[in-house]
Amino acid sequence: MASREIKKIGQHKADVQAPHNNAWEVMKPFVHFGVKATGLIASTLITIVKNIPKPDDRKKTTEKGNKIIKI
Repeated sequence: MASREIKKIGQHKADVQAPHNNAWEVMKPFVHFGVKATGLIASTLITIVKNIPKPDDRKKTTEKGNKIIKI
């Protein structure tokens, strides 16, 4: 048969650890990674935007090629 023992929850006090007093030491690797990742993404986006040809650049090159020389 099943035992009829009554067990009470919370009878034993668990050891409570104090929270970290120095949060910077805990978060420092994550902050460092975030800053490096943000810099990498920003530099990549700047490079992509700089390499996109501007609409004015095509017009200037085609104007030079459209000259007719009569002899």
